[in-house]
Amino acid sequence: MKLNKQNKRNVLLFTYGSGSIPAPVLCKLLVLAFLIGALSTQAVAQKSKAQLQKEKKENLAKIKEAKAILAKTSAKKKASIGQLSALKYQINAQANLIANYKSEIKLLTTEIEQDQQIIDALEQDVANLKKEYAAMIYAAYKASKGQDKLTYLFSASSFNQFFRRLHYMEQYTETRRKQVKQINAVRELLGTQINAIQLKKEEQQTLLNEQLAEKEKLEKLRNQEQSVIASLNSREKELKKEIDKRNKSLATLNKLIDNIIKKEIEAAAAAKSKAAVGNSKLLSADFSKNKTKLPWPVTGFVSQHFGISKDPVLKGVQHNNPGIEIQTQPNSTARCISPGKVSKIFLVQGFNKGVLINHGSYYTVYAKLSTIAVKKGQQVKAGDPIGTVYTGTDGIAELHFEIWKSFTKLNPEKWLMHK
Repeated sequence: MKLNKQNKRNVLLFTYGSGSIPAPVLCKLLVLAFLIGALSTQAVAQKSKAQLQKEKKENLAKIKEAKAILAKTSAKKKASIGQLSALKYQINAQANLIANYKSEIKLLTTEIEQDQQIIDALEQDVANLKKEYAAMIYAAYKASKGQDKLTYLFSASSFNQFFRRLHYMEQYTETRRKQVKQINAVRELLGTQINAIQLKKEEQQTLLNEQLAEKEKLEKLRNQEQSVIASLNSREKELKKEIDKRNKSLATLNKLIDNIIKKEIEAAAAAKSKAAVGNSKLLSADFSKNKTKLPWPVTGFVSQHFGISKDPVLKGVQHNNPGIEIQTQPNSTARCISPGKVSKIFLVQGFNKGVLINHGSYYTVYAKLSTIAVKKGQQVKAGDPIGTVYTGTDGIAELHFEIWKSFTKLNPEKWLMHK
């Protein structure tokens, strides 16, 4: 049977006072702590307080990131898909933050209930100890027939009875001393528990107030989102034309990359250089072993995911993305995610300038750049700058990023480190 941190702390308190607390009281409290632990472990084991606070910190960072990106688009009078993506990203982070608060409050509620059960048990034990103490004094008074100590001693009928009475009085005095010590020890534990529960109640109230404030922010964001959607819906024909144009540009880009990879594979097969083959294997192995740990090519969030996804505005319209779109702040620098060699620098309408990097049997694509910081044939390392992300007339800066293995397109989010 496992105890959570709070119950472990209580067990330590009980154990610490075991020299003063009578065995029945200590046993009762320990059993109570273990029962509470058994009942509550399943409920709170899902996420600890430390985990919840870590997630809260991550969500606050995401909200800050989305706000910074939205600040660049809010100056634009015309609503855009990029603005809607940033709003949706912030709304999601805001909702997750509220869920964090809810879980923290629930965790504190459970701990407060546990503490209250222990306080009730301690209060009952103080009352029982006092009752026992009073009964002990009354029994001693009755045995001595109301006489004072000296009278009671010297009224003994024999010398042996005198010493028996003296021994009894010494035992009685020691028992009273122990009983008082036990009462004080339990009272001390009771005070500790009361202080602990008060602090938790104050923390719980603070969290409730913060949660309410975040809910108000979320409501404002959702209203803003609906306003942007309504504005975009009024431009349905324009949006459809933009989608058609993008799909044509995407087809051109994919055909270009496919041809480049094909030529590189053919050239490598014809050369049959041992050094080139060895280097290619090393680059492939390095790329492969870092799956889920590769750095992001740019800071920001995924505004369009890999594969098929629904259009956020137009009903019945779907997108089939061979990579991901990462929305970022204007003038952000795109960086190489793994050691490799620059295969091609290209220009495709709708995707601006782009770079294709060879990582052995793997390839990475960085498109929608305004400037290029590398040259064809250049050896690059992870973290090296590739270029500056292009910012559109709508104020949106977005990197188009792809990962290929030979001719197969891979989902970049399964390869990049978790954010």
